[in-house]
Amino acid sequence: MTATNEIHPFAMPALSTTFSPAISLAGLCAGFDDPVHQSQQVFRRALTALSEPGTVQNVPEIPAPEGVHIASYQLCLTLLDAETPLWIAPALRTDALVSALRFHCGCRLVDEPGQAEFALISPNFDGDLTHFAQGSHEYPDRSTTVIVQVESLDAASTWALRGPGIDGVRKVGIAGLNPRWPGMLADNCRQFPCGVDLLFTAGTALMGLPRTTRVEI
Repeated sequence: MTATNEIHPFAMPALSTTFSPAISLAGLCAGFDDPVHQSQQVFRRALTALSEPGTVQNVPEIPAPEGVHIASYQLCLTLLDAETPLWIAPALRTDALVSALRFHCGCRLVDEPGQAEFALISPNFDGDLTHFAQGSHEYPDRSTTVIVQVESLDAASTWALRGPGIDGVRKVGIAGLNPRWPGMLADNCRQFPCGVDLLFTAGTALMGLPRTTRVEI
């Protein structure tokens, strides 16, 4: 989805109460206490993260399924509904997460990355960003927004970011990514206006790297 400091990369979805009747409520992870206001709050922070790449935004503490960052879970609760197909990397696809998202969001899980409007992956994702929907020159918004769980967003500043939403250069640190990532992000930027937009999460923190952002080591 195209992200600049002028164009919203995604629209706020309608809140959905649709869920699969096969879901067990035993041990189900809670969602938002106040879905309307809390999802609006997270949505604004996600937009800020993508319009000001490299800045760290934080969401409030709420319970999340085991193995899923609080920020990742809240992004899913905010952005997903019955009309937004989701792909979850096998390493993160637990029964607890699937049940919570189906119950609270009613979202449809897909088997292939290229079918997804949103994806949730770990830093050791062994595929390539081109496996996700890239959009087209006519419809760049028909691409996947990828949520990437990392170890930390406050590590030593090893990357320099340039592009829309950045005054000159912004230095950031993202811990836990394997060495393939800088090359994948450079290739993603070269695909503009196609490509994917990314939201990195660690605990309650999130950071946006839209396809317009150039990454230098």
